[in-house]
Amino acid sequence: MQFRKLFIVFFPRIVSISILGLSFLASGCHSIPVPPAPSSLAVNKTQTERMEQARDFAQGLISEKKDKANEVSAVKVKDKSVKPKPAKINDPAWESIQKQKVKSEKTFTLTELVDLALKNNPKTRSTWENTRIARAEEKQTESALYPKLTISESMSREKQRNFTGTLDDFHYGPSAQLTYLLLDFGGRSSRIDTTFQKVLKANSLYDQSLQDLLLDVQTAYYNFYSAQAALEAAELDVENTKTDYDAAQQKFDVGLVPQLDVLQVKSNYENSLYNLESAKGSLKTAKANLAQVIGVAADTNIDIVLPSKELPTSINEDDVSKLIEESIRMRPDISALRAELNSKKAAVGAALSDLLPDLNLSLNAQEDKYKYYNSPGFKKDQNNVSGTVSVDWDVFDGFSNWYKKKQADYEANAALDNLVQAELEASSDVWVKYYDFNTAVEKLKYSKSFFDTSTTSYDLALESYKADLKSILDLLQAQSSLSQARSRLIQSKQDVFIALAQLAHSTGTPNIKIDSAKKSYGAKGDQ
Repeated sequence: MQFRKLFIVFFPRIVSISILGLSFLASGCHSIPVPPAPSSLAVNKTQTERMEQARDFAQGLISEKKDKANEVSAVKVKDKSVKPKPAKINDPAWESIQKQKVKSEKTFTLTELVDLALKNNPKTRSTWENTRIARAEEKQTESALYPKLTISESMSREKQRNFTGTLDDFHYGPSAQLTYLLLDFGGRSSRIDTTFQKVLKANSLYDQSLQDLLLDVQTAYYNFYSAQAALEAAELDVENTKTDYDAAQQKFDVGLVPQLDVLQVKSNYENSLYNLESAKGSLKTAKANLAQVIGVAADTNIDIVLPSKELPTSINEDDVSKLIEESIRMRPDISALRAELNSKKAAVGAALSDLLPDLNLSLNAQEDKYKYYNSPGFKKDQNNVSGTVSVDWDVFDGFSNWYKKKQADYEANAALDNLVQAELEASSDVWVKYYDFNTAVEKLKYSKSFFDTSTTSYDLALESYKADLKSILDLLQAQSSLSQARSRLIQSKQDVFIALAQLAHSTGTPNIKIDSAKKSYGAKGDQ
């Protein structure tokens, strides 16, 4: 069967090649004139006619082959127009992400975004699982408070032959053993305290993950809002530069300005178009970052409610010293390091107990039953109950337990130093964030004034240029200042919001008492 398929495939090609060869030979014969012999003129004429027929036949095969090739290529092009469905990814994690759907027609407030992040973000779930792991470890350590009961069943068959006779018996019976640690000089309670402090540390790290997530959501939210405002500002820049370009073109058309003015304004207009595309890309990036923080896929449609127009301007009642004290008391990462220190101190007590003896209680009960196959009437069942109180003490172990105690002391000292360093960093962090916020508030005030002045300056420069009172350089300078003022105003608003969020995060509290500006800084015209 395979030979038949090969014959069908290759035989036409062999025939085609042979005919092409004949055709080539025929064409070669015509190109090289060879005088025929007088006695073979009829034969050569007949041979020439056959070669021409063979050549025509070969050309027909070639054209038929080309037609089939064109049909195949047409089918391929047609197949390419039909896009195959992508294969489904067998990934439970990605499937769980895709299930996190949000309403596309809904606009989300910052509070609603935080709620979504708490439900969907995997970081907080991971830290919560770590807390449960620490709790399970604590319960394992607490098992040392209870006695240990072991029940077993044994069976054996014995056959023995010697000069006295043959022994063939079957031995079986249950047994139970109860052991309990009566005294270990605080080692058991110290180990339990060690694991309990680990639970407190895990809880504090979980609280820290919640505060980190809150800060991430706020930062992504305000970045997304600022990206939207930056896009609107870029569109306004395009409108202004287009207006400048049209004004310069009209004056050039009537011969009032040279072509250089038109080219300068046109380059400024094209630069604004470039900045517009950059702003569009930044908005897409900010949207993807926000989607990642709230735990949904990047292609999810998200729209937000704009933040309050009343921006925070100052922190009332609380001074920076009180904020530092509050951060030392409230920050979860500081609490985690305190728990770590207490855990290391408890480990010192556990290591100390290993240097001292242990007092143990052991109770044993066993029932032995025998069956003798060569003496059916003989029985030898036994019931044994015993109790033991023992003192176990590793008097010398190569100083292993001694250096375990030393290691525990060193680890406790290192944990204390880490706590001191963290508290110093926390005080510095609060100080820096506090004045970052105050600086951002002052910069917002000046950026607002800069924007108002630049807007007025640009309007006057445009009117003066149209009236031939100002040059094109004055107009370009005014437009550049206005564009810069828009960007600074947007950045200043973003800095105020994020600085306040970072200050709250540095103090370990969800929010801080603030005063709001009475005047609005969020009007559409102020973008």
